[in-house]
Amino acid sequence: MIIKQILSYSITFLFIGIAFSGCLDDTSSSITDTEAWVDPIVESENCENCTGLDQNHQHTNLMQHFLQTDNITLIDYHNLNCDGNEKPPAELDNTAGRPCYPEYKNVAPTPGDNSEIAIEGNFLEDCVKVGTQGGCYAYVSSYNQFEILDISEPNNIILLSTYYAEVARIIDIKVTQDNNWVLINHELTNSELDPIPNDDDGNSGANRLDLIDVSDKSYPVKRAEWNNPPAGFHNQDIHVYCSNDIPDWNTEDCEVFLFGADPYPEINGAGLYKGTQIFYAPDGLESFIQGENESKEIVRWGGYSPDPATTCGGTVFNHDNVIHRHPITNQILLYVSYWDAGLRILDVSNPPPVADPNGLTWPQNNEVGRWLGCPTDSSGWYGPEGGGHAGMSAEVWTSKLEGNGWIHYAVPYDHLICNGISEYVDESEWPDSCGTGPDDSEFGVNWRHYTLIAPEYGQNDNHTGYLRTIDTTDPAEPFLVSEWKLPGKGVRSDGSEHEHHFIPNIYIYSPHNGDTGTNGNVYWTHYHAGTWITGHDRIWETIVWKDGIVSPELGWQAIEKMGTTDTLGYYLPHGPDWLDNATEELGYDMADCWASCMIPFDWGLQYDPRGYVFVSEMVTGIYVIQYDGDKVPEYNYPPLFNQ
Repeated sequence: MIIKQILSYSITFLFIGIAFSGCLDDTSSSITDTEAWVDPIVESENCENCTGLDQNHQHTNLMQHFLQTDNITLIDYHNLNCDGNEKPPAELDNTAGRPCYPEYKNVAPTPGDNSEIAIEGNFLEDCVKVGTQGGCYAYVSSYNQFEILDISEPNNIILLSTYYAEVARIIDIKVTQDNNWVLINHELTNSELDPIPNDDDGNSGANRLDLIDVSDKSYPVKRAEWNNPPAGFHNQDIHVYCSNDIPDWNTEDCEVFLFGADPYPEINGAGLYKGTQIFYAPDGLESFIQGENESKEIVRWGGYSPDPATTCGGTVFNHDNVIHRHPITNQILLYVSYWDAGLRILDVSNPPPVADPNGLTWPQNNEVGRWLGCPTDSSGWYGPEGGGHAGMSAEVWTSKLEGNGWIHYAVPYDHLICNGISEYVDESEWPDSCGTGPDDSEFGVNWRHYTLIAPEYGQNDNHTGYLRTIDTTDPAEPFLVSEWKLPGKGVRSDGSEHEHHFIPNIYIYSPHNGDTGTNGNVYWTHYHAGTWITGHDRIWETIVWKDGIVSPELGWQAIEKMGTTDTLGYYLPHGPDWLDNATEELGYDMADCWASCMIPFDWGLQYDPRGYVFVSEMVTGIYVIQYDGDKVPEYNYPPLFNQ
């Protein structure tokens, strides 16, 4: 049975916490200092010179991955089976979705190929629905399709519909705050590994953004599209500006802008082509509802590419965009992950009323801040003596072997945090060090805003990469305050120990996507290493400042020892706990996917502020998990499969 399997593997992998904590960086900490726990990471399969489970480990063996820390609970699971069919009738392909039925939940077949997930709703009202308003929903991109789930009850998630488009991979998905519009991309990458169309749709490598009307959650309909060769959009975001946001437009309407990340090498001959591309939907959103499947125009309105003089060389392209309103400055900021050009922060608060399709000025001239590990200016904040870097040489910063560069994903906190609390915590429970809030004359400095950045590596013989915490309290002067990596040591194929875990191939333990919690916790997927939860709430109070003087105005240069990022727990998706052999019973596809169908292979996740994490695992589906420290009595949804 499963319980026996877990116990046997735990004995094999066992590390004693005290000994293990010595393996960590000074800026990290183990799950606890005394608790025995299981290291879930095994680099080499069938290692002849290894001992224990390492010797016989197989990445495709689901039963060897029933691993999690005791402080994380599986709340619910859905394999995303809609109606027993893996694709719709031909007339719905690339035009509209179809409804799904609850009796197909967690029965074969399992469609698989899941990637990004987005959630939206009135979570802090517990997703109460009044008429057509309210409710909480998840949107999952699954290569040739995306799914819509009702997640109002985290322990009883319901698949409502699926939308299928056999054009190219749908990697990313974003949704407007009103839950009425979804933005998806189509991109052809890894062409030899992508799903192959089964009917008359040639997988031509069409690179496109589609705007989907999801006001009827059972019947999503495409309303607009924008084609963009030569590279295609890898990630994107969407933002609706209303009259108060754009006074220069002299309009009482709301305007829709799309922010596309096109992973095209932008320096060395790219000319006016820019990887950060911004589009405007001139007809607005509501006008699209007049008819079904009407292709509408989306106009390129601006663009951005880093000034080569502000980089340290290496590879420069936009991998991901995240749009966010800064809680202090109130600016609408675009946080851009620019590979070796690091984190770029652009002010997109006020789009110009006249298009700038090549991005000659907007938002090209609106870079607010940036962070790279190396100096990127001759003086000032980014100069050698400034606080906006980590003193690395260009060679060190662009070295993946050191866990650097290759910035793949950035996620800003939605709010400020102060020594373990945030605005979500009643003021009566605030520690004295937080005073009366961010405006407190003495303690206001302890209220901080952070942005998390992480790389992605397809292969790395030395490292899995650092998850870095960047202080963006002042977005014009970001600085490094903490670093974290997957804890423990790696094992080489000859059985010898290595200082870090590493990535033999196929992205296996690389960081991928993440999200922030309501206080100081952060949640990050690491592909085959599962989902990890880290605590960033103690960073500010554990920084050792030079001469004991707290000096954020000096940034990294004023820090003698960076703050502590705590390792809180991990969860490896492994199918539902109540099935002994989910691979066979749910029909997992263990042969036809680019990740070699390792389970788990966690792609994306989102944090529900009621205290739940929704994880998108590539082969098996969607998992709802909860960390004990995130439990909120008002939002109690225990797992129903235990009853």
